[in-house]
Amino acid sequence: MNIIKQARKSLHILSINKQSSVLLTKPSLYLSPVQKLSDSTDQEIKLEIKHSKVAPHVYRCSVNDPLKHDLNNVSKFYRLDQTDLNVIDPFQECLNKEQYAECKAFGETCLMIRQPGIEIINYLKKIDLSLPAYRFILYGTQNGTGKRSTLLHLLHYCQKDNWLIFHVPNCSAVLRRAKESQPSSYKDGRLDTPIDAALFLKRFSIQNMKLLKELDLKTTKKYNWSSRESTAEGTPILELIDYANSRIKYSSDICGAIVREIKLQSENNKYKVFVAIEQINSYFGPTRHKRPDKSEINVDDITIVRNFKKLLKNDWKNAVIVGTIGSSGVIIPAPNRRTKFYDVTIQIANRRRVETTLDYEGPLTPAHLLKKEGFYYLEPFVPVEIPAYSVLEISNHYEYYRDRNWLQNEEALTDIGKEELKFLSGKNPREFMRVCQTI
Repeated sequence: MNIIKQARKSLHILSINKQSSVLLTKPSLYLSPVQKLSDSTDQEIKLEIKHSKVAPHVYRCSVNDPLKHDLNNVSKFYRLDQTDLNVIDPFQECLNKEQYAECKAFGETCLMIRQPGIEIINYLKKIDLSLPAYRFILYGTQNGTGKRSTLLHLLHYCQKDNWLIFHVPNCSAVLRRAKESQPSSYKDGRLDTPIDAALFLKRFSIQNMKLLKELDLKTTKKYNWSSRESTAEGTPILELIDYANSRIKYSSDICGAIVREIKLQSENNKYKVFVAIEQINSYFGPTRHKRPDKSEINVDDITIVRNFKKLLKNDWKNAVIVGTIGSSGVIIPAPNRRTKFYDVTIQIANRRRVETTLDYEGPLTPAHLLKKEGFYYLEPFVPVEIPAYSVLEISNHYEYYRDRNWLQNEEALTDIGKEELKFLSGKNPREFMRVCQTI
């Protein structure tokens, strides 16, 4: 009997040990309601992040050659080769500083292929260059829709297609405040901006070095820069540019000589010219420059601007002109120091300080920005609107940021966060870029 009792006690102890071991192996199943809710939400967030991720080929274009881009590649990002970018944009002037900072952080320069850019590329492939120069004006009903990016895409295409490129970025800068100015040595009353002209010539030579060496373009007449200095007929264009670098004083007049030679020799059908000018509406407004007697200097009295406006005419062929217009190209003259804070129509006793602005706040259409003078100067032209992002475009831009690990906040990686970013930016490309910078 004693043996049986001892056996029962041992069996009872084993059963207790089994139950305790089972309880110890399942501690996670017996949680409080708060712990269950937090764990379930974490699992949902992880599932949303996992399922909402898109494969890279969905928003990246597999074709990086702009010559092969078509409507099937619209809304996708393509990568610019750094060697091509050093030729197209040697001084980093095509985009704004925020975009260049992003490209440096990402280790690559990518542009979105948009429908207006493909539309103009299709025109370039089919137009008859024996007719007078074609003119396109890029505009947007709001700022920051991507006019510069579209123009850079077109420059990349023309560089690959062996076009001779005339690129003038931020042309309103020389009308606001030139790096240096001096009276013209060619004609009284005009203003030379030698450093800005030398910078353009340097950019022109880098962008077209390969083509200028192949064409071996030479001057068709003798140019006299002063009573002692001149350039003989038959001088290569590259030598003329080198002369401008050594004699910056005459760089504004040398710009005029190159514009004349390019327009004149384009009639021989040896090459085709692509003219790209940003903020072209600034050429049809006032300037901030003053003469010694405090009188205003007109746009046509600035030598380099006068020469560039000759490129906008359609009195030559084998050329396509693309310009952008926007509020940054509108120059409002600075108000008088004595009256800029006060309304002079009110009696002195009742005058109050009033705000003044130098920013344009009107409509962004070609009729309002170009005004009557610019509209008739460029007519006929083809207006091309650069709209805000479509649903697919902003989704691809969002996925590109995710692929680059630009969005660090976990809430921004959810579907709700994605929709909130779209709402905050209003589908505006520049605003979307700025909203995502702080996340």
